[in-house]
Amino acid sequence: MKRFHVALVLGGLLLAGCSSRDPADGATASTQAPAPADKPLDLCRLMPVADVASTLQANGADTVTEQKLGAGGMCSYLHVPQPGDYRTKLLIDVTRMSSADQAQQALAANRQDFAGRGIAVTPVPGLGDEAFLAETEGVAGLKLRVGAYQGQINLSVEDRDPASLRTAVLALGKQVLARLP
Repeated sequence: MKRFHVALVLGGLLLAGCSSRDPADGATASTQAPAPADKPLDLCRLMPVADVASTLQANGADTVTEQKLGAGGMCSYLHVPQPGDYRTKLLIDVTRMSSADQAQQALAANRQDFAGRGIAVTPVPGLGDEAFLAETEGVAGLKLRVGAYQGQINLSVEDRDPASLRTAVLALGKQVLARLP
């Protein structure tokens, strides 16, 4: 009889450990499936290659023909007319931080990094909560923040002056922001 009670108590404890409870009842986050906002964005799905190519072409910045999903949901786009000839390279990377304050701090750190390297940044009012352009080493880069999202769009086209790519980078930034969940 004693064994029966011990088995009953152990069985009850095992069942209690496996019960599904509402998070408000004290269940830990590790036992819950992550909320959709906690999952990395799939930027290749959010910004399909055809849409990106169309935006680049409409803004005089060549085109892209391939896309590759990277770590954390970032997306790289390429135009390789001949093997080894990377004519156009584009990276779109947007991350949802844990808070808007953390996203703001991350963007401020990016700005300080550019300033520390002597690279000028140009504020872009009206794009998200905060954004700036930085051009360096053949790349036009847009760094932006909206709410808890912080990200970047970096574009280089062959030997083009980065300043000539600003319009395309800004157009892509507007598209990305309009499509964020």
